Amino acid sequence: MKTCSRIVLAVLSLALCMQARAMNAFSNDVSDLWWNPDESGWGVNVIEQSNILFATLFVYDQNGQAHWYVASDLTSINVPTDRPYEFTGRLYETTGPVFSAASFAASAVTRRDVGTMTFEFIPPYNANLSYSVDGAVVSKHVVRQAWATNNLSGNYFGGQFTIKSPFTPSTCTTKAGLQAFDNITIAHSGSSVTIEAAFGTPPQELCRYTGTYSQSGHMGEVSGAYSCQTGASGTFKLLEVEVGTNGFSSSYSATTNGCTVLGNFSAVRAN
Repeated sequence: MKTCSRIVLAVLSLALCMQARAMNAFSNDVSDLWWNPDESGWGVNVIEQSNILFATLFVYDQNGQAHWYVASDLTSINVPTDRPYEFTGRLYETTGPVFSAASFAASAVTRRDVGTMTFEFIPPYNANLSYSVDGAVVSKHVVRQAWATNNLSGNYFGGQFTIKSPFTPSTCTTKAGLQAFDNITIAHSGSSVTIEAAFGTPPQELCRYTGTYSQSGHMGEVSGAYSCQTGASGTFKLLEVEVGTNGFSSSYSATTNGCTVLGNFSAVRAN
C-alpha cells in the first residue's frame, strides 16, 4: 500500500508542478493592481482571463478631478518567445445612472471610444503601459502594487519538476526531473522563510530551504540557500509564488556547483 500511495503521490506531484505557472493557461498571471511608485495617486487594475485583459484606468482630468477609463478587450494573439507579452485594444470612457439611484438602468450607460491601450507585460513583475485619450498619448512604466504580505506557513504535500538549464555545461550531473515530497512544512515569519521537504518514512530524501521573502502585488518571491541529505546544496529561488487556501505554486530555479536547473514547485495543503 505504501508503494501504491507513493506512486499516486508522484503522479499528483507531477501534475501539480506542471500546473504551477498555469494560474492562467495563456501566460504568467497578469492580474493585479499596477502603479508607478514615483507617481502615487493613479493606477490601473488589470484582470486576465485566457489571452484577454480587462483594465480599468483611474487618473485625473484637466480640472484635477478623478476620471475612469476602461479597456475591456485587451487581447494578445500569440505567446511570445523573444519579447514581452503585448495586449492591445480600444479604450473607452463611460457614463451612466447615479450610483445612489433606487435601481440601475443599464440602458442608460453610454460608451465613448477615446483611443487605444497597450499593456506590455515583462514577466514577472514589470510592465509598460501606453494609452491615448482623444489624441493625447501617454506612456508609463508600471509594477505590481503590494499593500499586504502573504504568509506561506503550513503543512503541504507536492513536489518540484525541473530540467537542466540550456546554458548548463554538458558535464553537469545535477539531478533533474520529478522530486515528490509527502511532507512539506513551511515556517514563514516576516521576511524569513524555512521550508523542510521530505519523502518517505524514514525520509529517503530531506531538503531544507532557507530564504528571504518579498512581495510584489499578489505574488511573492523567496531566494536563499538549500541543502539535501543526499548531498545536493546551493542557492535557490521561488518566483511568482501564489498561495491560497488550497496550496501554493511557484516557478523554481536552483544552482549547485555552477549547474542550474529550472522548473516549478507546487503543493496542496495538508491542513
